[in-house]
Amino acid sequence: MLDDIRAALRKAVVDRVPFEQFRKELEPILQSKGWWGKREVTDPKTGERVTAQLGSVRRLELIYDANIRSAEAAGDWQRIQRVKDALPYLEYMTSTSERKRPLHLSWVGTTLPVDDPWWATHYPPNGWRCKCRVRSRAVPREGASTRRPPLKPQPWTNPATGETRMVPAGIDPGWDHNPGRARAQMVGRRLTERLDRMGGEARREAVRRLREDPVFTYVARNGSGFRRLDRSPDNVSLGHLRWPAAVMPDRLAAMLDSRSRVVTASVADGAKIIEKHGIDLTEFPLQEALDAPEVVVADGKLSLLATWRGKRYIVVIKRSQADELFINSIHRITDQQARKLEEAAGGA
Repeated sequence: MLDDIRAALRKAVVDRVPFEQFRKELEPILQSKGWWGKREVTDPKTGERVTAQLGSVRRLELIYDANIRSAEAAGDWQRIQRVKDALPYLEYMTSTSERKRPLHLSWVGTTLPVDDPWWATHYPPNGWRCKCRVRSRAVPREGASTRRPPLKPQPWTNPATGETRMVPAGIDPGWDHNPGRARAQMVGRRLTERLDRMGGEARREAVRRLREDPVFTYVARNGSGFRRLDRSPDNVSLGHLRWPAAVMPDRLAAMLDSRSRVVTASVADGAKIIEKHGIDLTEFPLQEALDAPEVVVADGKLSLLATWRGKRYIVVIKRSQADELFINSIHRITDQQARKLEEAAGGA
């Protein structure tokens, strides 16, 4: 069902499909799968039976609006980065909505450098159905405020989980980020968390499907044009974007003392692998290399020996402090290097 929603949203964003067409195509699919109307469900927090609103026209419209606005904001951010040498400032602009949030109105006219940290949390949209926007400027206009507004963080408690975190005043929970800098990165992280909660076979099938997604091709073939020597904040942020690439067998995960079973590929590592080593991750049999490695050497990371198209390769998997498993490198080795690796594994 989530695949259906995601596919419909991707089509809506790329082809600029209007909401009525989006609804017409998706609503029958959701109804056929039981995600529509009010249903009796078990509250996971209390264990009690409650009535929950599943799919509805209003909910579809909210999902559509949020994703369209976030995608447009992310695209605008990339344009802003391209022209910031000539237009180094952003001005916060008023919403086109009839009803305007008071704090959002107070930010109108705020003009700060593109790389000012305020934009990391206050780049619009800043809430559900928020229509605020920004404008690039060469210099602040006369009378514009060039002082950073205070964040005034306030506690917000998730009613479903009981978790409390701080959110800047005036921004809806979950919207306190810059879509162009963080949204895709968070999507990859949340995908991994959800995959880790799945059963083994379901996880494998989900990862297989995700490898067929255009996002994986974008990551594996450096569709973003990531530059490994560019240390600018947005290039670094882009490099952190991860996407599921394979499932780690239990015995290998245990060697890294990891609870995760999802191996991800990042934009940065994908760029290194394809540009430095000439290996396309969409073609390399990574899952087979993990399932049946010829040799495994564990020394803080995993080095796996694999043969592909008659040549020997090393696959290096690392574990981050946040317990994320990621592909650090895939590269060719000589037969002599392979023998040394086999000897090292034998000695271990």
